[in-house]
Amino acid sequence: MLKIKEALQKFYIENDYWAVPVTKAVTSLLCFLTVNSRVGYSDVLSNPFVSIIAAVLCSFLPWTCIPVFFGLFILGNAYAASLEMTVVAVIVLLLASLTHSAFRTGHSILIALVPLCFYIHIPYIIPLIAGLSLGIIAIVPVSIGVLLYYFIEYMSITTSVSDTVSNKDITAMATAYAGLFGNLFNDKELVITICVFAFCIIIVFIISQIAFDSNWSVAVIAGSISIAVSSVIGYMHYGLDFSFFSNILSLVISCIISLLYVFAFHAVDYQRTERLRFEDDDYIYYVKAVPKLKSEKEDED
Repeated sequence: MLKIKEALQKFYIENDYWAVPVTKAVTSLLCFLTVNSRVGYSDVLSNPFVSIIAAVLCSFLPWTCIPVFFGLFILGNAYAASLEMTVVAVIVLLLASLTHSAFRTGHSILIALVPLCFYIHIPYIIPLIAGLSLGIIAIVPVSIGVLLYYFIEYMSITTSVSDTVSNKDITAMATAYAGLFGNLFNDKELVITICVFAFCIIIVFIISQIAFDSNWSVAVIAGSISIAVSSVIGYMHYGLDFSFFSNILSLVISCIISLLYVFAFHAVDYQRTERLRFEDDDYIYYVKAVPKLKSEKEDED
């Protein structure tokens, strides 16, 4: 495993000039196809060729442009669905943009990755890895991503209110629009998921910052347990149906992938830990040095 990890690192260093654009293109293409597979109301945007062109364009742009194109795909499909859904989409995307800008969190790629991970059934990998590498501030883009996922699902079952409400009846139209917003923002599963993800990020971040052996691995396991416990509590509190088996399976897979991530980016040899002491005229320094795991061949060199 160590040799594979080091080979991949060497490959990336030597080929990053094309590996990064390809990674961007593949990631963005998967995100765009995900939207179209759920809410492909626009014949133009549903054309795979359009998604490929947008993905190629994203490969030459910063990572932050992927969620922008992702939002445009959502807005375009909402416009093709109905005027009412377009209004809701504009307000949701504007709210998401203002929230993200207000907190200046960065990591906006998470906004597009969260819905993608939901649709490939490993959503819990996002809060686990975000808590390890990005910190508590990642709660903002992750929460926005959760909101967009539920909005996409909402779009897939709700398109228009004009069939049952006369455009001339202003009161009825206002009530219908309020109902569109209310159904989305009063979704109990949306609230539970945002709270569960936020709680997981906090738990993982706190434990990963405590200096003890295997702190990252323990943080992943503790975060996975927090997801399971808080999800059950949340669904029981609101009296909602909870598919325990499918969620546990998804959580286990996410946990395993996160542990592999820890091995790839935080693999250290605690058995060779050294504690060093330095001193100058003003201070005494105590340093704990934990070497990274290396393959046997590299150790011999």
